Amino acid sequence: MHIARRGTTLIELAVAGVLLGTLLVVCLQLLMATAANRKSLEQRQLAAVELGNVMERLATRRWSDLTPQTAAQERLSASVGDRLPGAELKVQVTEQSDPKAPPAKRIAVSLRWQDRTGQYLPPLTITTWRYWKDDR
Repeated sequence: MHIARRGTTLIELAVAGVLLGTLLVVCLQLLMATAANRKSLEQRQLAAVELGNVMERLATRRWSDLTPQTAAQERLSASVGDRLPGAELKVQVTEQSDPKAPPAKRIAVSLRWQDRTGQYLPPLTITTWRYWKDDR
């Protein structure tokens, strides 16, 4: 009877060890997924702030200086380039073609970067309109 009890205790310990190991693996995977998600959200927030900064620089330019050529010269800040792998900024300035509407330029700024697997994420884009004003 004493030997049978010892065998049962060892089996119970083995089962408890397997369950504990499984639980540990699941918890570690959950922690890793949470950390990756948090990093992704931080990168998205950083991209949104940087797009806002680029848009602000463009929108405050003189009307005559707001051209597709000058907009294409916009660059990301160095810190963003380091924190968003493979970051690509795309800036478009187009003039409104409707002669009945007031003179306006559409400014679209997009930023895309790579995730941890090297795949490009869908770009984050903001757009605004700038209407003509005599800025002499």
